[in-house]
Amino acid sequence: MGINDDLDIFFIGMDAVEVTVFGREQPFKAYKDNDMDEAVLGRAMTFNPDEPVLTCKEVDGTGLERGDSVILEGKSYDVLGFQPDGSGLGKLELAVSQ
Repeated sequence: MGINDDLDIFFIGMDAVEVTVFGREQPFKAYKDNDMDEAVLGRAMTFNPDEPVLTCKEVDGTGLERGDSVILEGKSYDVLGFQPDGSGLGKLELAVSQ
């Protein structure tokens, strides 16, 4: 059993959303970050619903590149980037497809 298997337990729940990547057979689960993004040095960043940030397993986000297309909650989004955090998780940044 690897670290990716251990992380599966955190992505089972009502708050997890399903992300479908064009060209991949299996969708994966992720969590949308709070309406107010992470506080940076005591300042809250403005949340933009057209550019959601998701937390997902690194194994799911690896290989996603800028411009790839995904479906989240029935809307199409373009991938802006994926940043692993070194713990087996990472941040997936999206923007509504134009």
